[in-house]
Amino acid sequence: MSSGNVLFLVISILGPLVSVSSSSWIICWVGLELSFLGVIPLLLSDTSYSSLSKEAVVKYFCVQALGSAFLMLGGCMVYSSFYVSWLFYSVFFLGLFMKLGLFPMHFWVPSVVSGLSWFPIFLLLGWQKLPPFALLINFSEYYYWFSPVLLIFGGLSALVGAVIGLNQSSFRAMLGSSSIAHTGWVCLGVVYGGVWIYFGIYCTSLILLMVFSFLGDELLVSMSILGLSGLPPFLMFIGKWSVLKSALESEAGFGFLILPLVGALLSLFFYLKFFYSFYLKFSESSMNSKYSFVSSIIFIILGGVFSVSVF
Repeated sequence: MSSGNVLFLVISILGPLVSVSSSSWIICWVGLELSFLGVIPLLLSDTSYSSLSKEAVVKYFCVQALGSAFLMLGGCMVYSSFYVSWLFYSVFFLGLFMKLGLFPMHFWVPSVVSGLSWFPIFLLLGWQKLPPFALLINFSEYYYWFSPVLLIFGGLSALVGAVIGLNQSSFRAMLGSSSIAHTGWVCLGVVYGGVWIYFGIYCTSLILLMVFSFLGDELLVSMSILGLSGLPPFLMFIGKWSVLKSALESEAGFGFLILPLVGALLSLFFYLKFFYSFYLKFSESSMNSKYSFVSSIIFIILGGVFSVSVF
């Protein structure tokens, strides 16, 4: 990695930290834009399949620049005006949803992710979503009317992400659809609790999937796909259970939970489809490298141990 890329990587790491630690919404917006500024050169430095990555970066830049404009305009109107109407809030939320890839501004995620390599995918689907989630938490704490709105859009995002994933034949596009569905679950965690547990486990599962895909180990990739689905005893089940447990303790209405649960059920179809695809590629010769088999067993045992500790 060149020295310029190291500089941009540091900027992309420090940007969300500035946003999370700030007490002003404008500083939070500045940190978010710093992260956006640092990520774009990192995406352009990918030379594995340059034509697809350049097209994906242009799409990502246009969408995120529009989202930043909506976020800035809506923030100025919401936080600086004496009279705030629903139109001002709509512009602000439109920018946030576009940054997160949340329904109904989810259209860019599968097409952008399908043209990137593994490390940029993690930056887009994981680290870049940290400041918008912090803004959502801050907003939902001060405006109680916002919680039902976020629950509705979060449930719809979980359902729509699952439906989009059913039609995908590309592994990277499937990860983008999965991100839409997981973003909906994180929105439930913003309202009921367990948001950082869910988001941390999702980022961990995504990192493991990226590493195993880069190494080309089909067995561990297939196990990571099952782990990302949320099936017990894998780690992602703990994140979903923590959100559901917080929702039940908060006496949440069943109507707010039915959409994410149906989305989780539908998403199992494409997770299992890609699991079989990678698992059947796994040849007996790979078993000679015993670390694959041992790592998959440890992968399952750790999830079971954490599941028992949660219960």
